[in-house]
Amino acid sequence: MFCAHCGAPCGENEVFCAHCGAALQVEGGRVAEKLSTPTAPAVEKPADDPAAPGRASRPRPRLGRRGRLLLGSVCAALVVALAAFAWMDRPAGGFQVRPAPLLSIWSMASDGSDCFYYDGELVAGPEDGISSLTAFLDGQSCLAMDREGVLAGVVTADGLVELNRPEGTMTANAPSADGSVFYCALAGGSLWRCPLPSGEPEQLVEGCSVNSLCSSPSGDAVVYFDLQTNSWYLLREKGSPEQLPLPEDAAVHVLSDGGRYVYYSVENSADTSGSVVCCWDGSASYLVGHAERFSALSNRTGGQLLLLSNTMTYLVDGTRNWSYPGFLYPASLFHLRGTTAGFYQWDSVAVLDCEDLTQGYFIATENEALNRLEEGVLTPVLENVDQALLDAAGESLWYVREDQLWQFRKERSTLRCEDPGENVQLEGVSPDGSTAVWKSDTGLWRLKAGGTPELLNEDGMSAWAFWNGFYYDDGSQFWYATWDGAPEAVEGLKDVLSVQYISRCPMQVELEDGSIWHVIDGKEPIQITDALYE
Repeated sequence: MFCAHCGAPCGENEVFCAHCGAALQVEGGRVAEKLSTPTAPAVEKPADDPAAPGRASRPRPRLGRRGRLLLGSVCAALVVALAAFAWMDRPAGGFQVRPAPLLSIWSMASDGSDCFYYDGELVAGPEDGISSLTAFLDGQSCLAMDREGVLAGVVTADGLVELNRPEGTMTANAPSADGSVFYCALAGGSLWRCPLPSGEPEQLVEGCSVNSLCSSPSGDAVVYFDLQTNSWYLLREKGSPEQLPLPEDAAVHVLSDGGRYVYYSVENSADTSGSVVCCWDGSASYLVGHAERFSALSNRTGGQLLLLSNTMTYLVDGTRNWSYPGFLYPASLFHLRGTTAGFYQWDSVAVLDCEDLTQGYFIATENEALNRLEEGVLTPVLENVDQALLDAAGESLWYVREDQLWQFRKERSTLRCEDPGENVQLEGVSPDGSTAVWKSDTGLWRLKAGGTPELLNEDGMSAWAFWNGFYYDDGSQFWYATWDGAPEAVEGLKDVLSVQYISRCPMQVELEDGSIWHVIDGKEPIQITDALYE
């Protein structure tokens, strides 16, 4: 027998190919005769861009041989580096894009309390003594805890709404990504479903001892582990617990809506020293991946799973799966200026507000290459794509190559600015993809595609991009401009000392006089009392 991927000889009992690491026990993993590798066809390069590679045929999906699954290690870095998405409705699948979340949170008070803003208005402040646990996928509410770390409730447009949950010590809990349901298990031996933000709790199971929970993104199903029976169970809405044929030492990471798929990992399998990731599809479990240091991302229904590592990327869509060498991430993670919304994380798995992860543009970090993914087939499009930023619809991508500014749109790259200066830093892209802002050694510039660069500031100060426009500092005055409008001075913000801007937060501006202000896209700045930061 031979490996179907590389053609190396293999034995009947071998799980992975000793030569390339491909999975041999899956359907089509082995062949009776050694196959020759077809020649990859060439394609034309996108117009005007000399760095577009030829089209390459994809190898058969293959799995890594060794490693330990450490879900969330890369995901935590993504949360910091990517901050969150900008979103607006699209008729087709892929990432759904809409303006920044209505609920924004600032977490710098000295006592650990947060400021919560809804549509620019303060709805809960440090006097409430609460901090954010996680923001939900719709960007309009979040779970909050008090100063003692006890779950306090849900922050909405009405401020803090106390969670109506049964009394007792929680042994496990799991909110749904859409913010509709909160599941909790109590030490007394019961499992509960609590509608958010303040619905009447419903007891689902009694006489159990639950230490692990996983909710589907919509909250219509939950998986739990019962220590009394040492078994995993699936409970669908208005259904009865169903025992799952999962190993006792499994760790469930993702449950799809309706309980259709359960993605889980098991460490220390019989033939390897690492962990394997599997999917239970309602009738059987099958292997998804086996490699080192993964983070996990799912689409908004939980039916698709994207596993990222430095050496391999796995994409799973129910019973279909693909693998690609290296670290690949969706280009749609970067919108405007890498600021994002529609991102939910609980424990180690992130849920993206995305309908279909099997299509769209992906970027390989090793060579900053742009690839097109269609039904699992990855096709190279451009190489050396630096600082890539997409518009809101995911149709126009601006990037930098060798200190030149390019735009990729409709499968064609166009040079937009041949001499934008040295040390170019792309600062932001408008939601419609028509306008880009960048800084260089010659200043801060704005350019509308097909137009002439407009100098905003000769000192090359940074800009901070939002949905409606962008802010920048000229050294003495803070300015705001809509993407196609004239800059206007922001009243009260002069002599800026520092600016801080992180995920899901308003921008914090500190002036030389010691005053601190919170700035939200297009809204009047809000002054924060010094006492909060003593």
